[in-house]
Amino acid sequence: MTQLTQGKKNTVFVIYGGYTQEAAVSTRSGQNIIGHLDPTLFSIYEITFFEQKIVCVLDGEKHPIDLNTFSFTTHEGKAIGPDYCFIAVHGAPGENGQLQSLFELIGIPYFSVNSRISALTNHKYHSVSYAKAHDICVAKNHYINTPNYDIDAICEKMNFPFFIKACKNGSSIGVSKAYTKEQADQFIKDTLQIDDEIIIEQAITGREFTMGIFTLNNQIIITPPSEELLIENDIDFLSHENKIDSTKNITLTVANVDELLLVKMQDFVRNIYSIFGNQGVMRLDFILNQEDNELYFLEINTVPGMSPQSIFPKMLVAAGMTFSHFLTQTIHEGILKLPKYV
Repeated sequence: MTQLTQGKKNTVFVIYGGYTQEAAVSTRSGQNIIGHLDPTLFSIYEITFFEQKIVCVLDGEKHPIDLNTFSFTTHEGKAIGPDYCFIAVHGAPGENGQLQSLFELIGIPYFSVNSRISALTNHKYHSVSYAKAHDICVAKNHYINTPNYDIDAICEKMNFPFFIKACKNGSSIGVSKAYTKEQADQFIKDTLQIDDEIIIEQAITGREFTMGIFTLNNQIIITPPSEELLIENDIDFLSHENKIDSTKNITLTVANVDELLLVKMQDFVRNIYSIFGNQGVMRLDFILNQEDNELYFLEINTVPGMSPQSIFPKMLVAAGMTFSHFLTQTIHEGILKLPKYV
């Protein structure tokens, strides 16, 4: 097990990029993480993806990573391996349990949740089903894993409007909102082109929030609730395109909620954190249903965006913590307490 040693800089691999549509956002996250890590405390290496390989980018050159040890060898013949891997890959293979499983086999501590929870939370249908089994409110839904679906049965079961979502994509990629049978049929066909599993979810009218929750120094920390508001009247949900376009939405880092609602939200988020393993970092998305005034779980992000534009670093500041302190403390605790990945 890796130990922190007085005067010794621990080696940190920051892994970003990937092969999904989220690669560009992941790259910005990884570079922002690197920019906020203290080089007097850590030896920092950039790890990314190139031509179906994982490589370390060092002095402008790409060094292949040996997946048996997750190390690379310099031109001088020196093997360099990590004391800690900071996963900043959004989507596969960094958010679905694949990299996590590899590091568990090798015995390298990493960010953030274990492979089992990572795989569970990366799948929209599995995660809402798991939450519902633990008495968490979720939207009415329908699951599709075949092109031979019955659109009439779906439209009979669900009320318009409803969302069609790719189960294994993040950042609202592969999300559409249908108001008619014809729209729904086309959106399902389109979504099956990018994912072989789909969840259809009933649209809920209400205020949508996100909160961060994580454990540092044996203490659970919950950030203030943030709220994303649409700017233009012709937009009724945050698609991937609308989410990354700052002219289409505005994020209130600290939402305007009263004390009673805040306590209700904190209890809700703490309960979900417990249900999903009580470990690592999670950013939880949920909605306050205006019909019954209950909180409904939407999804979990265990590798939240960490670019300068991302909400998570801003949520940390709202919680009274700098991004650099969060990174340093997370890495140090990860190295000192190599988790039992079970």
